[in-house]
Amino acid sequence: MYIENQWYLACLVEELSKKNPLHKKICGRELVLFKTNSGKISVLEDRCCHRNVRLSLGCIHNEHIQCGYHGWEYNQEGKCVNIPSLPSRERIPAGAKITSYHFEIKHRSVWVWIGNPELMDSTLIPPMHEMDNYPRVYNYHEVEADLQLVAESLFDAYHINHVHKHSIKTFMGNIYDEKIDFHLKKTDHSLEGSYLRKNDGSFFEKYYFGFSKMVETHFGFWFPNVSKLDIRFKNRHMVIYEHFYQIDEHKVMMCQITLWKNILDFFPPFARWFMLQKSIKIVREDLVFLADNKRIKSSTGKSDLLIKSDEVTFEFMQLWKRKIQQHEELVAQED
Repeated sequence: MYIENQWYLACLVEELSKKNPLHKKICGRELVLFKTNSGKISVLEDRCCHRNVRLSLGCIHNEHIQCGYHGWEYNQEGKCVNIPSLPSRERIPAGAKITSYHFEIKHRSVWVWIGNPELMDSTLIPPMHEMDNYPRVYNYHEVEADLQLVAESLFDAYHINHVHKHSIKTFMGNIYDEKIDFHLKKTDHSLEGSYLRKNDGSFFEKYYFGFSKMVETHFGFWFPNVSKLDIRFKNRHMVIYEHFYQIDEHKVMMCQITLWKNILDFFPPFARWFMLQKSIKIVREDLVFLADNKRIKSSTGKSDLLIKSDEVTFEFMQLWKRKIQQHEELVAQED
């Protein structure tokens, strides 16, 4: 069952060009996104109603998207407005139209509403304010995985020292055996918090990022598709967002977006290259454990065994369970 009646980040605005449409598949829906010559954006069903081929295989023609098979053109509302082979005296069939999806442009990103339009609520788009003006890089990863496990992976405080010991290393500080004081803030659809990690960086890392004994770390999760890890130094800032959704019944798409302020700003092209390479490596390290074929099912049927230090995981699982139950109840009412 797909998690509907939600906003999904379909793409970042820089992914769109005025030449080529962009294909996305979210919660089983085939979508095409395009930007017209005047800069207007549209999200349509990725299907030409003529022969049911993908519109994303076509091109953008002035203010319309044109099918690459027979040249049928559609406007931003999904209505066919031109059929090259249609005799001049004939009208375009009234049924020549496709689904148009509601969307919002926020945080330099295109958010598409998947579900019942009557339940659409723009306030449910997470407050990703760093996305508005920080430099950023992004990368996509498709994997067969459990959506809930993917959702938690970014802000799981205890996995960083182990999973990312070859990429992050000591950059984000370390957590040892002592009890961590997580300051949690819970709402109906989100979980946010902060804690401190010990600054075990090298001399050069401390010289650049600061010699403070602790690294201030913030995190967040907004059901069902956005997680955040927020690392704050004295004069520098780095934020990682992960956006994830089901492509179909088996695969999950994860988009990791890395943003920064006052880091390597002496040479922006190098900063972008460095951040992108580091981000890709970090995600690949996570995916080793998140892929379904790497997670062993209990022979006794027991669920995950949590301990006292898994406070954040417990609260996340409670939130996930509650929201999934609400979603299932809503689907049952609509049926």
